[in-house]
Amino acid sequence: MSQHENGQGEGLPARRQAREDRDRIKAAFGTRLRVLLDLTGLSSREFAARFPAYKDSTVRKYTLGTNLPPWDFLNDLLTEVARRTDDPAAPQRRTELFSAYRSVLIDTGATTRGSDQNSLLLRLLDGEEALHRLAAELAEVRGRENRLRLELEEEIGRAQGPGTGTASRERRHRLEEEARALAEHHGELVRQRGVLVTELDDSRRRLAVMEAAGSSGDLVPAGTGTGAGAHQAPPPLPPGPPTSFTEPSSPAGRRRRRPLVLIAAAAAVVCLAGGGVAVGIWAAGNGDTDNRATPPVSVTPRTTPTHSPPTPSAPATSAAPAPAPERSSWSLIEDLVPMDVYPEGTKRSFTAGALTVNNRDYPATLYAFEAERTWQLGREYKTFTATAGVSDATPSGDVITFTVQLDDGVAKEFTMAPGDTVKKVSLNISGVFRIKLTVQESFSTHEGYGAWIDPTITK
Repeated sequence: MSQHENGQGEGLPARRQAREDRDRIKAAFGTRLRVLLDLTGLSSREFAARFPAYKDSTVRKYTLGTNLPPWDFLNDLLTEVARRTDDPAAPQRRTELFSAYRSVLIDTGATTRGSDQNSLLLRLLDGEEALHRLAAELAEVRGRENRLRLELEEEIGRAQGPGTGTASRERRHRLEEEARALAEHHGELVRQRGVLVTELDDSRRRLAVMEAAGSSGDLVPAGTGTGAGAHQAPPPLPPGPPTSFTEPSSPAGRRRRRPLVLIAAAAAVVCLAGGGVAVGIWAAGNGDTDNRATPPVSVTPRTTPTHSPPTPSAPATSAAPAPAPERSSWSLIEDLVPMDVYPEGTKRSFTAGALTVNNRDYPATLYAFEAERTWQLGREYKTFTATAGVSDATPSGDVITFTVQLDDGVAKEFTMAPGDTVKKVSLNISGVFRIKLTVQESFSTHEGYGAWIDPTITK
């Protein structure tokens, strides 16, 4: 036996042992997830029905230890356990589970620089923790900004009174400087959050590709000829979801009507050439639900010319329907297809539907505790309008941050609490290529919902 063959033979038991060790680690973690799923009282199929981001088969792979789950699944599972059991040890259970999860990822070969499935899971875990820290820091900065604003207003009020001295002016100047510094820090945190969210979304898309391909997530040693290898580039990202702007000058709603108009025009030509017989056929095949026959038209040639107007029974003048009125507004919920669609029930996904805000039911809303959605406008629109509010089911003391981003800049950002009067938003979007709507719950209770009510764009 050659030295190369001998080396290969000696390496096989070691690789087999390493694979068996990884399988045992994943199986033990899967058993832990099975216990948590049992605490919810849900089967894997029922859990998948409640959280459409996961398939029944995918949940079973997680609980059997075949695959390790992403951060989102652990978060959703723990949230459901806490909701159904009212577990007082929920925070401790969360900390312990995520600590064990990190250890499992590292023990199965994951690294923050790797491109395999488990390494992407580790990067997703680290990124979510960093995002949570950023959210907490942003909430603290916003609170300080609000307090500074009140102090500055009080100082300005005192400055208008008699006897204003140097000390008051100096205090006002100090407050203004601090407010400016906080605003810059706030902007930098928002920028960092945007970069981090983009990276996390990229990791999620790559993970979705790998899971669809049936990857187990384990590293395959480079050079074995049996797999992708630890250093192979990740698979290409799937193409993004289609938008409704492949023809910017013709919105989706109008494109669908074009075949009907062409058919109507053709029918009118046939009617003029053949005495209108074809019109009855076309009308009957186009939704004539009241079963009324088209009045017959005589095709006998006239013996004497006449200049009398056509009788009401002649269908030639009504063959082509009147053109539909030109649209000037489109709903971001119903008419436009967003660029980034996340399954409902997952992190950063909006739910479209009715919601009660400030004791009033709104039928058309996009709501979530934490979500974002982007639409491509193609510089075709002039105005964005919407109303923002917080659901009545949101816990007291919770705060929702609403953000409108136009291209690369934040155009509007504000916070609201349960019971606040709905806030109307109107922005000039002339020349804007993309618009992004965001809501962010400050305390991450996953029970407070911010809602964009009837978001609309107009030309």
